[in-house]
Amino acid sequence: MAAQVEGQQPKSVSRMQDATTVGTMLNPSLYIGSIVSDPQDRVSILPPRIKESMPSPEPKPGEAGWLYRVLEPYYSRESVDNVMSAMMSGQISSGAAWPRRLAEQICQLYRVPVALPTSSGASALHVALLACDLGPQDHVLVPSFTMVAVANMVKMVGSRPIYCDSAPGSLNPGTEELLRKATPRTKAVIVCHTYGVACRDIREIADLCKERGWWLIEDICEAMGSRADNGELVGTFGDFAVASLYANKPITAGDGGWVHAREPKHHDRLKSLINHGFDPAYHFLHFETAPNAKMNGLGAAFVCSQVKLLPHIMEHRGHLATWYREKLSDVPGLRCMEQRTHDAPWVFGVETTDRKTRDNLRDHLAARGIETRNYFYPLHLEPVNFYGSEVGIYEVVLANAEHSAQVGLYLPTHSFLERSDVFYICSLIHEFYGVCKEVQPAPRQHGWADQERSRLLAKADES
Repeated sequence: MAAQVEGQQPKSVSRMQDATTVGTMLNPSLYIGSIVSDPQDRVSILPPRIKESMPSPEPKPGEAGWLYRVLEPYYSRESVDNVMSAMMSGQISSGAAWPRRLAEQICQLYRVPVALPTSSGASALHVALLACDLGPQDHVLVPSFTMVAVANMVKMVGSRPIYCDSAPGSLNPGTEELLRKATPRTKAVIVCHTYGVACRDIREIADLCKERGWWLIEDICEAMGSRADNGELVGTFGDFAVASLYANKPITAGDGGWVHAREPKHHDRLKSLINHGFDPAYHFLHFETAPNAKMNGLGAAFVCSQVKLLPHIMEHRGHLATWYREKLSDVPGLRCMEQRTHDAPWVFGVETTDRKTRDNLRDHLAARGIETRNYFYPLHLEPVNFYGSEVGIYEVVLANAEHSAQVGLYLPTHSFLERSDVFYICSLIHEFYGVCKEVQPAPRQHGWADQERSRLLAKADES
């Protein structure tokens, strides 16, 4: 750690003391900085296993900026009009009509009796886990190859996440991987359908959970509208399903989510858990400790009109996957992401042969204005396990998840993209691999997605 001059306070401490509650906010970004002053201090004391596998710094675009973002918010003029209607009528809170309308649409889409909008996908998972009545002695089987909110919410209810490897050739654990990590203290399983690729063993896993008496929660935050190999929507196999309506999802409230359940008996408990434990019979009498996980009326109004668009959006995602596979399947040294029977992933990913090639490919694309993302860094290797109470978890080897994290990236995948856009992006990948030497000009200008969004929002006025 960098030496500190006598009498001089660390930068992070002095900044905090200089901050006031009046005037310009110190740092309005959601990025809160580091608990240490020097960026290198964040990783210098980490064990080699984490330091040697952690992601490289994100590549930066060329001077012109990003031409193609990884994801773009997509919504119609009806979404904007509904928000204006909610504002003009005072229907802006969680108690307004709009969250109830959204709940009804979710129930219809997933053919379930219970659905409750929430403030985020993470809060939805928090509520679902609370409804399972888990305690500090309980284990929850979770994928290591997924977003950190999954492990965070298990810890938030006081239970222990048990990290499972991905099945060979898959982005998700299979039945065998779960059984390998099961213990007498296992009480629940979370299946994530990572990147919108349906877990290939979801039917078997549901049967296993029923047989063992385990709760099954489906995290469909990246898989709303995705279908399992048998054609059923994912999110209909578990006791609970949770979804995210963040701005990068196929349909969005900006922020938000929902939790739904297959059995009516969960309605009252879930309703209590998302709302401080309020009881309808005694307004200020509380019988349990619970968070505030409700969605506001404006967010619900914004997303309500989008639910009916989800089948069309997922059809388009299927086209994007087809176009990417058409152009990339034969590139030597590159492998397209797992393909299920219903191939319409939330994002389209590829895997290189090694870490260095992946990073170089990302740099190559970034220099040409193409934004990409690394695959998830495995949860069992996250630095929080070193800094927190689970020291040693990072020594566990989950080979498939770790390999995917080192070689995988995903490409622009959103509702404004057309065939020509995908083919252009693929031509830059061909250029990197030496498959083609001449790349045609980009079919778009910088700022094109905002222009497309403006046209989409103007359609109601034109009609």
